[in-house]
Amino acid sequence: MRPPAAPRQPRRGPDAEQPAPPRDAETAEVAPAAEPAERRRWLPVRQQPDPSLPQRPGFLERLAEQARARRRLAWRKVLLVVGVLAVLGGIAWALLLSPLLALDVTEVAVSGVGEGTTVPREEVVALVEERAGTPLTRLDTGALADDVRAITTVRSVTVTREWPRGLAVDVVPREPVAAATAEDGLVLLDADGVVVGTAQETPQDLPRVTVPLEGARAGQTLSAVLSVLAELPPDLRAEVDTAGAVNPASIRLELTDGAEVLWGSVEESELKAAVLAVLREREASVYDVTVPRAPTLSD
Repeated sequence: MRPPAAPRQPRRGPDAEQPAPPRDAETAEVAPAAEPAERRRWLPVRQQPDPSLPQRPGFLERLAEQARARRRLAWRKVLLVVGVLAVLGGIAWALLLSPLLALDVTEVAVSGVGEGTTVPREEVVALVEERAGTPLTRLDTGALADDVRAITTVRSVTVTREWPRGLAVDVVPREPVAAATAEDGLVLLDADGVVVGTAQETPQDLPRVTVPLEGARAGQTLSAVLSVLAELPPDLRAEVDTAGAVNPASIRLELTDGAEVLWGSVEESELKAAVLAVLREREASVYDVTVPRAPTLSD
């Protein structure tokens, strides 16, 4: 007689739960579930950074570093501008305000004035002293020249800066060429008819002019006579005793030896003076240089 067959287990499908294997509650370990081979193949592997290599900063760190670099550049620009302004301010102070370039009166050279001239030295020096202490960079040399030129006996003047603290003042004085009668004696006139001095008697080396003081052409006549005297060489001018005219075209000179010179107008005065110097080598009572290219002599 056969033993009874074991009971048949019901057939399960592929999705049916598999019975859990028996395990010892104390010693059994749960094995990790195996991952499919395909998933393991495409899963990125994270590598740990090597501490021996320099680490690249992160995005936020790079932004912070760029911000700090911009601030440093901005400060450098500010410091550069401040430095330039400080240097320019120092230069401006040294040139315009400091005593380094201030005018020192003891370093001023004045020429063409004083004894032997018609310009008093004291008047020119007084005008210069008014500018003492002014830096040469701010000193108006043109204004100083105008003030000096305002002195009646000054014909022209040139003012030049002499660095660092001096000036050169070159004065051309008016020189008298004749004496003329005035209410209180005689006045000394230059070639422009400007009074440059007075005298009680006619100076020995100056002629005396005799021209009409009234009339429409009185000023022109006086100017013509003075122009002729100014064209004469000093040695020949010293031989003229008087010079006169009734109009600008009839100038006559009387010499110290009594001879007379018929000059005519002021035209070609330089040539006439040269011709007269040659004619004076011969004695005559009248020298006519009215036409200088055809002069005549008469006893």
